[in-house]
Amino acid sequence: MVQTGSMKKYTKGNLLLINDNPLNYAMSNIFEIGATWPKAYDRVAVGKNGPYVLACFRAEGADDRWWYMSHDEYVVLVEGEMTIEYREPREPIEEGPHKDVKGTEMGSMVLRDGSLASLPARVAYRMKAAKKSLALLQTKHSPWVTYAWKEICLTEE
Repeated sequence: MVQTGSMKKYTKGNLLLINDNPLNYAMSNIFEIGATWPKAYDRVAVGKNGPYVLACFRAEGADDRWWYMSHDEYVVLVEGEMTIEYREPREPIEEGPHKDVKGTEMGSMVLRDGSLASLPARVAYRMKAAKKSLALLQTKHSPWVTYAWKEICLTEE
């Protein structure tokens, strides 16, 4: 497998532009976010198109929250290994993070470098990783997405 970057070895984002200014483009380095972002499982937006958001997060240890969304989400594990546990709620619950979700256990999935997992609508999930891992999450805009463009994008030449 050819690896172009990792959380241990990355270069701040770069663009090859012809007759343009790189400050005209929003760009970030997901490996830098994974390596330096202070909070694990914090969903940091790296791209947005209308209501759709591409976020990345560092998975490390256990995320004690169960997540529940009314729309499908997808996660790609870029680096490391992560387990996702699924649970079908017994009763309707609000979107977002929950300390616990009563319901039927639906199993788990182990993701490794390059694995893609579906996070189905109206199914609760939580994640854990024994070692620092990096994931990309396709989701929709919500109060639980961190927008930190100034911190993650190129702002100076």
